[in-house]
Amino acid sequence: MISVSKLYKDFKMVRALDGLSLDVDRGIFGLIGPNGAGKTTLIRILVGLLRPDSGKGQVFGFNIKSDSVSIRRRIGILHEKPAFPGNMEVQDYLKKVAMIYNSNKTSEEILSIVSLSDAEHRKIGDLSAGMLQRLGIAQALIGQPDLVILDEPTSNLDVSGRDDIVSLIVELYNEFDVSFFISSHVLSELERACHQVAFIKAGRIVELGSVLDIIDAYTKEVFKIITSDSKSLFSAISNVKGISQPRITGANAITIRIEERSIEDIRSEIEKIAYSMGVQIYAIEKAATLENAYRGIMD
Repeated sequence: MISVSKLYKDFKMVRALDGLSLDVDRGIFGLIGPNGAGKTTLIRILVGLLRPDSGKGQVFGFNIKSDSVSIRRRIGILHEKPAFPGNMEVQDYLKKVAMIYNSNKTSEEILSIVSLSDAEHRKIGDLSAGMLQRLGIAQALIGQPDLVILDEPTSNLDVSGRDDIVSLIVELYNEFDVSFFISSHVLSELERACHQVAFIKAGRIVELGSVLDIIDAYTKEVFKIITSDSKSLFSAISNVKGISQPRITGANAITIRIEERSIEDIRSEIEKIAYSMGVQIYAIEKAATLENAYRGIMD
């Protein structure tokens, strides 16, 4: 679906992409990286808003340098900070977008797909943040694209709003076979939604693979301790033989990596230390998450 090779892009004294190469299959794909890693620059190059300084790439077989119009006919996009005409009604706005795309889809059909039918006559400026994101996805879908690119689609949403957007993405893929390319900082959401992820750091892809394979590869020996006093227990177990990279990862959580010794031995020693301190241990469990894989890849 997407294939780019040795992309370079500089902005004055900053190198945004540093020989980036990436292949993306159909499905739901997630791009992960810190601020300034090059995520948005890559997206803008893919859709023809920027030209790379060097390198090559294709989207659906079309050249990213010379065929950007053909690429845009096959994709929809929701930028990180979309701008909408606040005084227009939702339905009127989507009708105008449909005319631009010469789409066979009606605004009513698209609003039903993204569960915004009840808001069709509301002013866009009166919509909640979650509804605006749904409107952005509706706009991206109205041209019946094969691929939708979402740049931070759940930013500024509450937990319920984020969950709704992730569920919508999965539903759209399963029901309409629309592929997604998602850039996001929220790793728990990408873990739920994505088939494949790539990690970008300083303009380069440093890891790529299926979500399950990456989690398995980078968290095999990582465990989470749920405790009543993570601060005190962290200090007490930091020098235990066989424990490396201990981190306080929450008010009641410590993450550790196990080396050389078995988890059973480590568990017994941690429980003895906690008991001697009067600290409660609620669980010691595998920390097989994309967030912990991120730490293993990016540290």
